[in-house]
Amino acid sequence: MVALVANSLFLAGRPDPTSALPVQSATSRSLIHEQGDRRISTVLHDHAGRLWVGTWRGLVQVDPHSGQVVSVINLPNEIITAMTLDHYGNIWVGTGAGLYQVNPSSRQIKNVAIKLPSNRVLSLEIDRAGYVWVGTENGITRIGPHNAEIYARMLDIPGTSANTMQIDHHGHIWVGTLDGIFKFNPGTAEIMAVVPYVAGQIVQSMTIDPAGKIWAGTPRNVILVNPNTNEAIARINDVTGEDILALASDKNGELWIGTQNRLHRTNTYNGKIDGSIQDLPSSRISSLYISDRKLWIGTHAGLARIDINVEEFDMENNRASLVYAVAD
Repeated sequence: MVALVANSLFLAGRPDPTSALPVQSATSRSLIHEQGDRRISTVLHDHAGRLWVGTWRGLVQVDPHSGQVVSVINLPNEIITAMTLDHYGNIWVGTGAGLYQVNPSSRQIKNVAIKLPSNRVLSLEIDRAGYVWVGTENGITRIGPHNAEIYARMLDIPGTSANTMQIDHHGHIWVGTLDGIFKFNPGTAEIMAVVPYVAGQIVQSMTIDPAGKIWAGTPRNVILVNPNTNEAIARINDVTGEDILALASDKNGELWIGTQNRLHRTNTYNGKIDGSIQDLPSSRISSLYISDRKLWIGTHAGLARIDINVEEFDMENNRASLVYAVAD
């Protein structure tokens, strides 16, 4: 199918619901502890510009220039699955066995002693009012940023598991699950739409581009969702059959696609792959994070970085720089 996207011709097709992968143990594809797993699961900068790296071996602050470890936060559970920064500068850290709040300046840790639908936290998002939305394998909870008081529970969500969450330009939250995508209003905790043609597919990564379009990664493709009609309108044919583990969109609208085998850059206007990045710590991508014209690439062996200044970026000659290697 040929679809019109952003007034440009995008060569792609609707996802075929009849060929979707069966819903299986994907919860917990990202939470089954593998012996010696060194993946970088999440990365962020705090308000002071410090770089925090969440791994399956703990949370560390890394000097972005030297790659040296500045400090280690000793959480009760070392498998970091998600991180987000609240309006007050605190880091919320989701793990395989609980949720924690970390003050990045004092390094103080608070075990958020609330009853979540599951202690396996898969995703985190901060809404415009500053509330923390905690996505687990059994539903979603909204909590206050100061006292961790529960303000809403969404237990019976389509697809059960909130694998990934993104907040759009209108303040609505999109959730990728074991059975597609839905959108909800964080003010009322009411589901606004369930995206058709994605049902039956595991959604394990999402990003929102500067135009507000939703991009979702599944174990077999990248799907484009129109946020105004709530419909899946296209897919990227060049990555069909690849396991899409991470997505990121830069301010120029380029889409970065991390898979189990490589990192692609995609032109979102024609759906074509521009090329792939070489010299990564591992070919298996686990997370992508864009900040200050740099793409931080989490892999199963360490963290790399590339500059993505569009005026200077040369896809064929650009090589990733190793920032931090997770020790054996």
